[in-house]
Amino acid sequence: MSELTKRAVIYVFSGTGNTKKVAELYRTNLSSQYDVNIFSVEHLEKNTGEEKIIPDPNDYDLCAFAYPVHGFNAPKIFVDFCRSLPSVKNSDGEKKSAFIFKTSGEGLHFNDYSSQKFIKILERKGFTFLSERHYVMPYNMIFRHTPEMVKGEWLYAQKLVKIHAEQILCGKKEKVHTSRLKGWFVPLFRIEWLYAQAQGPFMKVDMNKCVKCMKCVKGCPYDNIRYDEKADRFRFGTKCALCVRCSFNCPSKAISIGLLNGWRVNGSYKIEQTAMDPSLPDSCFGEELKGIKRWLYYKYYRERDNMILEAAQEEKDC
Repeated sequence: MSELTKRAVIYVFSGTGNTKKVAELYRTNLSSQYDVNIFSVEHLEKNTGEEKIIPDPNDYDLCAFAYPVHGFNAPKIFVDFCRSLPSVKNSDGEKKSAFIFKTSGEGLHFNDYSSQKFIKILERKGFTFLSERHYVMPYNMIFRHTPEMVKGEWLYAQKLVKIHAEQILCGKKEKVHTSRLKGWFVPLFRIEWLYAQAQGPFMKVDMNKCVKCMKCVKGCPYDNIRYDEKADRFRFGTKCALCVRCSFNCPSKAISIGLLNGWRVNGSYKIEQTAMDPSLPDSCFGEELKGIKRWLYYKYYRERDNMILEAAQEEKDC
């Protein structure tokens, strides 16, 4: 098989679009050797009105798994999807090469072990993981990132994805983040999966604000929201991905997300447009960081600065 006919698939769950944007960066940077297919993970029973064919990983030379970190874990919807995939084997009998990338709104090392559950699932199915990367992208919960933060995050992501893609093309392999000793706390936070099932009754739509655009109904990855026309109200079921896609994209800010409503963030960040604004600094993650933001971002970005510097110093070809 020639290099130009290699195929790659990126299985991505993206709540409000950040992880999907990073996946597009990977598609661009891997395109010199791979024809890349990006597949958006939704619930297997989601009724879209169209037949949704899940790409068989056996048909691809390289696979990627991408998701937003939820409570130091991969979302349940994504772990369930990984369980649904078939076992794999390359034509030469070797394991199927794969890599992982994930996004979150902060750069804490607590996120390093969020993949460990589905890594074990997929390793048993015949996958071998080359590497794993974590990208900071704008929060869709907790607090809204400033335009300065958005620009810096996207510019860093562009540089870092390019570096990682080049390493993948060179065949570089690293140890992925799985450690029961260091990641002992990760299973504790899977209580979020149980909370998601109980979240429905606490979610509300203010019908005085609602414009009935149905974005929430059409966009829910679990088909967990329906509009009761007779009662003129929205009903939320017991399946929720906690992706906040519904409240984030609501044009009239009509959706309350229950017990987490104090952390609600609404509206698109217009990431690419913000990143091209010359009036904004290229980075705001240096010594000017104070308080909790310094804890959330300073160490992460100094480590990424080192990655960028090391990559620039490596001048040898693959």
